Amino acid sequence: MTAIAQLVESTNLSAPIYLDHNATTRPLPEVVEVVARTMAETWANPSSAHWLGGEARAVLERARDGVCELVSGAVPEGVVFTSGGTEANNIVFLGGDPAPAWRCVVTSAVEHASVLRPAEALARRGAKLVVLEVSAHGLLDPEAVRRAAADAPPGPLLVSLQWANSETGVVQPIADLFAAAREARPDALIHSDAAQAIGRVPLDLAAVGADAVSFSGHKLHGPHGTGALVLADPDDGRVVPLVRGGGQERGLRSGTHNLPGAAGLGLAASMRARSFGDATGRMRAARDAFEEELAARAPGVVVNGAAAPRLPNTSSIRFPGRDGMELVARLDALGVACSQGSACSSGKPEASHVLRAMGLSEADAFSSARFSFSTLNTAEEARRAARAVAQALGNYA
Repeated sequence: MTAIAQLVESTNLSAPIYLDHNATTRPLPEVVEVVARTMAETWANPSSAHWLGGEARAVLERARDGVCELVSGAVPEGVVFTSGGTEANNIVFLGGDPAPAWRCVVTSAVEHASVLRPAEALARRGAKLVVLEVSAHGLLDPEAVRRAAADAPPGPLLVSLQWANSETGVVQPIADLFAAAREARPDALIHSDAAQAIGRVPLDLAAVGADAVSFSGHKLHGPHGTGALVLADPDDGRVVPLVRGGGQERGLRSGTHNLPGAAGLGLAASMRARSFGDATGRMRAARDAFEEELAARAPGVVVNGAAAPRLPNTSSIRFPGRDGMELVARLDALGVACSQGSACSSGKPEASHVLRAMGLSEADAFSSARFSFSTLNTAEEARRAARAVAQALGNYA
């Protein structure tokens, strides 16, 4: 029996049901153990020259190897450990001294705030900012990407497009988008925020033509406060430091390493790489069981982005005429944890910018809720959650 199956089996399925894995995931027991062991046994600074520092460096390099197992085309020298995807995105966008590195940025209207806010900061500093719209299905048009890149002014160009959306699970045609950008501007730096895609769809830098991807460890059962910026070519030179200091991480992320966190992240990535097919299959089975049961018990609900390719674990459900915030609160009382969208903004009473970009009215955006699954959810648990949703709607039979 796998470690994941043992953890599921040991979980009391009559307990509350957690369906907010796009916000964060529960660290696996092996990850918790390696973090604690590293803190207790390998506590030296990896930058130290003595033998204890050497032991710590060996742990750090094994962690880079773990990331490379999950991100095809990555090399250990190109793995830059950070505090998470937000920091990794900010390094790509805001590095530069004294002026920003980019004269023009092309991104999309459905990006995470850790992309949109740095992009807006660059625009305030004089960079040209192009924010591309999506279709009603949440998809970007490669031709629009090509035109935006072709129309960009001469000078350093950053094209940053998400691999998959945190709210709807919509997976972009990332290879086609990047190929279009590269055709128009071969010199562009091509970056993707892959925080939701990591461990849920295959990531292959060479296959999609990405120069850099960012992700967070806590999205795939790794430690909180960990992440990585992965550069296809570690000697590219176009991504420059945001934080300066001791020159750690090949100068791109100065500061004493979070060695226990890196060890946990590397292990989580390696474990997902070795169980990828089973893991994605489990997530898809739970997600599909949830949607099928909900459709049977609550006719009229709508799956946002259903016509587009989606992550195997994400359901963004619209409940026409209902208050999504109230529904989420009712489900919380029934023991089902879900959300209305990104955890970074879920506390704000604002309609989802992602759903609004897909053409939904403010009322329809407010009537939506997100249910996101992991390998720790079972199909039966998903069906029970759907019944709880129907109960909260008053349609339970």
